Amino acid sequence: MPVLELILLLVVAFPIAWLIAEFYDNRAARITLGVCAIAMSFGVAWIVGSLDRLQSNIYFSEATKDLIQNTIIELENDRADDVLTELRVLRDDFRPTYETRDDYDVLVDRYIHSISEAPVEHSDGDPRWSHEMVDYTPPETEEVGEP
Repeated sequence: MPVLELILLLVVAFPIAWLIAEFYDNRAARITLGVCAIAMSFGVAWIVGSLDRLQSNIYFSEATKDLIQNTIIELENDRADDVLTELRVLRDDFRPTYETRDDYDVLVDRYIHSISEAPVEHSDGDPRWSHEMVDYTPPETEEVGEP
């Protein structure tokens, strides 16, 4: 039995066993099952908290990857003035608190679209994004127009 299924089984089984034990004279069993049921609730709370931190790390990491990659690309394309202007706008708009994330991903998305006509976004499975993209060069586009 996988560990997750065992934990979920124990989370349900300990309180039920504790409730049933309350109708019997075995004091040691009641105390043991009660302590185990309460301990399982602390364990579940810890796991949920860890998953929430993991989700926050993913949330900020994805947006920050896009911010860094697009900033590098546009700086390499000699658009430093535009990048600096938009970074100032991003800084002014970003007001996080301990309660909210202040839509960081939305602000970064607005920033990368304001500095680039074809931003690199790793979300939505864009194949151009990769952890190994150290020297990314955008694909050359052919100018379509009159000869």
